[in-house]
Amino acid sequence: MAVVNGKEPGGSAVALRKELGDARAQGGTPQRILHCAIDLFASRGFDQVTVRDIAEKAQVNHAAISYYFGTKEQLIKEAIATVIAPLNEERITALNAVLDKAKKRKPKLEDVVRAMIEPTVAACLNGKGVQRHYARMLILAFALRQPFVEQVMSEQTDPVASQFVAALMAAVPGASRADMFWGFDFMIGSMLHILLDTARNSRLRRVSDGLCDTSSAHDVTEQLVGFLMAGFAARLRKQS
Repeated sequence: MAVVNGKEPGGSAVALRKELGDARAQGGTPQRILHCAIDLFASRGFDQVTVRDIAEKAQVNHAAISYYFGTKEQLIKEAIATVIAPLNEERITALNAVLDKAKKRKPKLEDVVRAMIEPTVAACLNGKGVQRHYARMLILAFALRQPFVEQVMSEQTDPVASQFVAALMAAVPGASRADMFWGFDFMIGSMLHILLDTARNSRLRRVSDGLCDTSSAHDVTEQLVGFLMAGFAARLRKQS
């Protein structure tokens, strides 16, 4: 069995996870492996990237990847969580600021929508860290359709969805809870679609003869918010 840093791979999962967390906090090999894996996955997809590819990019021995992450499946799970979790923190921080500002009054619907849209667009279009790969990683995860991916996606996205739907309901008392779930899902879908435009050789900018700049975080944010607010308004009119 290969030995890394004087230890054998395959120790207790709890001990390895603690060591991985400690090592990440200090930077170093695990973080380098993870960030290289994320860059490769975002560029080429989960299936097309091998452990050898990641080891070569990170400039480590294959055994180091096995030691810190175990299997490729576990590395994919860690990669997805590493991209989504910090962005979720930003979204919830923004949402809590909206709710705190409203206090006992109902929050503004647009403010709730912006709490989701603004941090996400900024991370994908202006971010320098791995969060810039958010849209691409989500699409890859949805396409892979494996139980281990569905598990980590559920862990990372379900609580955020529930909190935002609750905030939408608070912003529009009496609205159908089902409609707010529909609206939230359409919000995620439209956001992912436009954030992937740069990965499609900026198709929208091309077909619009440059009228639609999908590399502009401001333009994308304002167009998304306007589109979503119109959608919510249309649905709410039908309920009244």
